[in-house]
Amino acid sequence: MKGFLHALDQELSRRGLSDKDTLAEVESHLLDSIDQGLSQGLSPEQAQQRALERFGPPRLLAGNFEKERCYRMQKILLVCALVSGLLIAYVDSRPTWDDTGITVFALLVTSGIIGLLVQRRPWLYALAIGLWIPLWGIIHAQNVSMLLVLLFPFVGVYAGWALRLVVQKTLHLA
Repeated sequence: MKGFLHALDQELSRRGLSDKDTLAEVESHLLDSIDQGLSQGLSPEQAQQRALERFGPPRLLAGNFEKERCYRMQKILLVCALVSGLLIAYVDSRPTWDDTGITVFALLVTSGIIGLLVQRRPWLYALAIGLWIPLWGIIHAQNVSMLLVLLFPFVGVYAGWALRLVVQKTLHLA
């Protein structure tokens, strides 16, 4: 079991996810699984072997931890994209605001930063950031051509996303 935990720690470290709490939780679950096997009449070696088989290889388990953390981060990024898009749209909708260049810059930079961090579906993040200004323009001024504003967050998100993919491929992180 110690060898399994050591291999798991190495796999988690490779992915930048290693922490003592995670290893302690896995060890606790392993011990519970071993106790369950012992209560079913298995020998200690058989119970440990069955528990390790149920958990799967350390590489697979580390991959599952990585997917879970990545999923959580993507949800947080989506909320950040929504909030930043709403904030940009709020500032742009003010009657005294007439600086389109700053609004476009804010859309490009915000979406580019989000694009650097997203793993999948960059179009969703572009919509979360950029949908609010066209929506306001369509509702308030019946101006459907405001949909062209969506180009800026799409360009920003896909530029950031592409840059992340190039860096990953260059550094062989993928």
